[in-house]
Amino acid sequence: MLEQVNKKGNNKENNMFKFSIKAIIVAFVGIVAFGACSKDSNPPPAPPAGDGLTKVDDLVYRYMSQNAVPGTTLAVARNGKLVYTKAYGFADNESGERMAVNTRSRISSISKTVTAIAIMKLVEEGKLELDDKIFGEGGILGNDFGSRRPYRTYVTDLTVKHCLSHHVGGWGNASNDPTMLQSSLDAPQLISYIIDNVSLSKAPGTSYAYSNVGFMILGRVIEKISGKSYEQYVKDEILSPVGITDMEIGGTTLEERKPNESRYHHASAYTGNFSRRDANGGWIATAADLARLFVHIDGSSSVPDILASNTIQTMTTPPYNYRNYGLGIMLNGGTWYHGGSYSGSRSHWLRTGSGFVAAIMVNGNASNLQTLLENIVSASVEWPDQDLFND
Repeated sequence: MLEQVNKKGNNKENNMFKFSIKAIIVAFVGIVAFGACSKDSNPPPAPPAGDGLTKVDDLVYRYMSQNAVPGTTLAVARNGKLVYTKAYGFADNESGERMAVNTRSRISSISKTVTAIAIMKLVEEGKLELDDKIFGEGGILGNDFGSRRPYRTYVTDLTVKHCLSHHVGGWGNASNDPTMLQSSLDAPQLISYIIDNVSLSKAPGTSYAYSNVGFMILGRVIEKISGKSYEQYVKDEILSPVGITDMEIGGTTLEERKPNESRYHHASAYTGNFSRRDANGGWIATAADLARLFVHIDGSSSVPDILASNTIQTMTTPPYNYRNYGLGIMLNGGTWYHGGSYSGSRSHWLRTGSGFVAAIMVNGNASNLQTLLENIVSASVEWPDQDLFND
């Protein structure tokens, strides 16, 4: 009798255990299904278990969480080879579209490095010199811009080198960036407006002040000398020779969003006039595009550089007393880098003395991408022996 009772009790417990397992499975499936259908409850997937590269993923996911970043793209090159590229999170929070490695984003002021490369290419070809003056009689652009004659004080002293190194003498970003004025004007019209209405406060070459205006002017210098639009010259002479085909100048409004371009998640991301920023901040690209370009100016013998070694040395040597900026490139010892920032997006690239070139872009407002990239390339990771540039 006791044995029968025990058997019945055991059967009952077994049935209850089986029911509990089924209930848990059903609940789990329901949660997964709900997550797959709900944009709001569909966060970027957790880092997968596996090799040491998960350390890199952990760094990125942690950064995204701390900075409320919807999506990120990353590319890491080592000794001229693209060893790692990955996309994280959302390209578009509204639609649920995921980031992909071919998703393009605004690179903003990284465009200054692109422009500097183009200028130095023209210098190498003997078509201009760094100390050439830009405005006034005998200047590259002559009297093409502005209506005030004579020009305001210091305008005719401005040289190519001043613009490349942010030693313009004014027109800086610190208090009131002039490139954000008069959004209905295109770049040439805006330059004329600035020349006529915004004075330079110091002699060019005397002090550093980060200036979008200087690089906007350099875009017009490239057009004048090459006879092409700024965008076309860069595509033909800089990007195409290294195999980059997807970089272009981005649009301003959401309706002008390009194919495979991320959406930018900030209220003012689609205001102003982004496309006229061309030479100082208007390009869109993939992270891999940036890595591909910058391994060709890294001064390493791993892959052929598109500029001569002495030209690259000139670009990475501060021309004036300010020691942290060369010509279109920021400097910190053996690390070369540049960041980019526009409402709803951030970007960054760096080159280290240990053979790394890395680029990262996010479609949200964030900070300290430099630190994140430094942590990534210094992580104790066994990087794959592969070259994704060839895929």
